[in-house]
Amino acid sequence: MNAWCANRARKRPPGNQLVSAFTVREWQELPIGESGVSLAAAQRLHALAERETRRLRVAQPVLSRTARPGLRAGQVVGVLSVPGANLEILPKIDGETDGGVRRSLTRMLAVAFGLPVAERETSSMATQRENLLELLVRLFADRLLVAVRRGLPLRYQRREEELSLLRGKLDIRRQLLRHATRADRLACTYDELSVDTPLNRVLSAAVRWLSGVTRIAANGRKLGELSARFESVGESADPLAELVRLDRTNITFHRLHALARLFLAGDWQSTMAGGKEGFTLLFAMNDLFEVYMGRSIQIALASRSVRLQRRDRYALEEGQLGRFRLKPDIVVDSDIVIDTKWKRLDPGKTNLGVVESDIYQMLAYARAYRARHLVLLYPWHEALPEAGICRRWRVSGSCTTFNIATVDISRPNAMQTTLREIASAAA
Repeated sequence: MNAWCANRARKRPPGNQLVSAFTVREWQELPIGESGVSLAAAQRLHALAERETRRLRVAQPVLSRTARPGLRAGQVVGVLSVPGANLEILPKIDGETDGGVRRSLTRMLAVAFGLPVAERETSSMATQRENLLELLVRLFADRLLVAVRRGLPLRYQRREEELSLLRGKLDIRRQLLRHATRADRLACTYDELSVDTPLNRVLSAAVRWLSGVTRIAANGRKLGELSARFESVGESADPLAELVRLDRTNITFHRLHALARLFLAGDWQSTMAGGKEGFTLLFAMNDLFEVYMGRSIQIALASRSVRLQRRDRYALEEGQLGRFRLKPDIVVDSDIVIDTKWKRLDPGKTNLGVVESDIYQMLAYARAYRARHLVLLYPWHEALPEAGICRRWRVSGSCTTFNIATVDISRPNAMQTTLREIASAAA
């Protein structure tokens, strides 16, 4: 039996519409026809995926058609939902059930968005019959409830009202224009603390949207409580266009705001009839792996200087000007440059299948940053020896080391130890 078929289920959302749910992994194919997704649903999924390919700016299509016929997933993970079908794409991680892969992926997303998740939480996630969307809804709702139970973030809002008693300042111009002959009406202008802020409107919009897509009763109850707490917040006509001000006063909500925008950005409105055609929640694995490794290295090497995506060096110079800006993923102590690659190393090849262009890119980093140690960091898989440094090279004609290393993202505690060992070996 195909892997997708073993993970296929059927459920009825509100309105009694029958929805087929499928799970595939990166580069895996979902058949079209009687043995898979219906042709109509496949066409909707493909159209939605084409939009997401452009939005995410990924090299390979999110979903590509095959001659079988079928839809093959690209190097993305997440959920696509259209009328009649839900498709969940999981990362290609060896030796893990779908539940275990969801747990690893949820942990990666939580770290990337700065939402702390205890290991006991992710362990329980593997036993739940929830897809990735429901897991993220639960994570978002749990964290947002903790934050808003302490109080919604407030902002002073400028108010203009006609009052019988002076409040704030008198607007002389408005008073003369409107109430020149009425001493009992004062044109007041004042600032008032309010919960109806751009930040709260974005969070409230995400809560409303998620309330409409979740199918898990527990998630629905949490979102219901959140809706009640946001009832004094106005409804935004365009949440993604809200001018949200993030500062020290609302730091607790910074990551939640980013996650809320992510949920809202995946909503696909039909341009034909104004109805809902579907939604997505997708992540490019190259980008997600880079962010996850960067944050994980910051945690593992908390006592050291770890900078992510430095942009202060150039490959070339023209007079006093730099040309071709360099952007290494991770720089440790200004001496170790680490670049992440979500690719599978091939132990059957002498050079493990490392791409030449990646080598040249690292050599440019070494020269510009005067780094003595270079590391290309890949995900571990079962065909490789244990996670850690698997090749030790040296840059020709120099003392610069060049290591190829791997990390097992399914074992977070061991991964922290591995990252420290990689950094120590490089130093």
